Order: sequence, then C-alpha cells, then structure tokens
Amino acid sequence: MTRAHAWGLISLLGLPLVHDRAGEEPSVIRTSTGAGMVLIPAGRFRMGSAQGAADEAPVHEVSVGPLYVDRCEVTQEQYGRLVRGNPSHFKGPRNPVEQVSWPAAALYCNARSRAEGLEPCYDESTGKCNYKAAGYRLPTEAEWEYACRAGSETPYCFGDDAGELGEYAWFDENSEQTTHPVRQKKPNRWGLYDMHGNVAEWCNDRYGPRYYRMSPDKNPLGPQTGDDYVLRGGAWNAPADECRSAYREKHDPGFGKACFQGDHIGFRCVRRGPS
Repeated sequence: MTRAHAWGLISLLGLPLVHDRAGEEPSVIRTSTGAGMVLIPAGRFRMGSAQGAADEAPVHEVSVGPLYVDRCEVTQEQYGRLVRGNPSHFKGPRNPVEQVSWPAAALYCNARSRAEGLEPCYDESTGKCNYKAAGYRLPTEAEWEYACRAGSETPYCFGDDAGELGEYAWFDENSEQTTHPVRQKKPNRWGLYDMHGNVAEWCNDRYGPRYYRMSPDKNPLGPQTGDDYVLRGGAWNAPADECRSAYREKHDPGFGKACFQGDHIGFRCVRRGPS
C-alpha cells in the first residue's frame, strides 16, 4: 500500500461539537463523536529521566501550550463511527482500538475534525501536521509526557512505587495478555485514564535517540527526519518499567505497508486549547 492509498481509508459523518460541564476539576468537554476531553492548562515540566534509558536523557525543562486531551484511548466503538472496519485483535466496543498504523491514526484525527466542523490538522498527501489548525491530531511527545505526569516528577503519575501500578494500568502482570475496556483503572490527577498501560500510544513526533540534547524548551515537535515514530505509555504486554511516564519506544509508523501494526498499539487525540 502506498502512502497515498493509506491516506484514503476514511469515511466520516458530519456532527457538531457538544459541550458538557462535568464539574470544576477537571474541565471536561463531551464531543458528538463520542469522546470526553480534558482541558489541560499550559505549563512547564521536567521532561525525561536520569535513571532510565539513554534516550530519556538529559532531563530538561519544557513548556507546552494549553490543550484538550482525550480522557481515554480511542475505543473501537469511537473508531468505528468514522472508519470502516475494525483492525483490532482484541475485540470489544469499549476496548482501545489497536493494530493501528500512524497514518491510520492521523486519518482518524482528520475524520473526527471534519465530523465536528473543525479544520483538519494533517495534509493527507504528505502527513505533515498543521499545528495551528483547530482540529484533532496526535500529541507531541512533550505534550504526551506533560499530560501523563499531571504535575508529578516521579517515574509514574502516582509516585515511584511500581507496586501500585496495577491500580492505574493494565500491564503484563495483571492484563491476562489482552487489552481491557477503558476507564477501569484509576485516572491520573488530571482525569486521564490508561496513560500507563493498556495500549501504547502514537505520538506525532519522529523518534530521535539523542533529540533531548538539542530539543527546544518551548513546544518541541521532534526531529525533522527519521524513519521511526514515537510510542508512549507501555501496554498490556509491557513490564512495569516500560509503563513509566518518561519511557520512550520507537516503532515503524507503517507508511507504505498493507499489514496492521501490533496489537499493543493504539492512540488518543488532542486539540489545541484556548490561548
């Protein structure tokens, strides 16, 4: 399959955006395409880890802008409202969609944008992202880690004790080797579920093993070139160490390939927040 063919897989519906005031904290909107999103304020955080793999260093301060983040990984039910077929190995309407390539995830983002009357972020001939567009996209690696940490500086959003991970994540010790419906574990303090475990999540960035040494300190977008893209968060088949907030995984994005990705790979969407 060529990249052009990969960008031609989506059918979509046209639906408006509906707001839902779901309490003071966190600030939540409910979209007509079936997602709850949390508004995360702009801020600064320390990205990376001094105790992790070499590609997690050096620890460096990064600022990111405000953004809306899906509370949950995109489910098979949500995906199926906009896309023909279900690529997932572990079937279940509330389970995260998996076996999704990077371009298929980006196409879903565009479909969801159009369904809600928003300007799509992705050029469907090149995959280039327009970060100024109001529509949906995959999070940058910095945005993902900022959202996962939710103000924490510890290995996990809840602290440094891996023994507590089972309260927040489906991973290799408790998953029974399958994905699970979203929102069954505890959220982080910003109301985001399954940031650790269940499925690993695509980021918008290409992967660079030494990128942190040259990363800008404001809204870094990742390397300009590179064959692999970034996955974050660990998955149902990952050990606890690979579910850490700073853990980075590189993976072939699937351009030009007809085969599905692994059944541990999914995604969630973001939108830029009010400036």
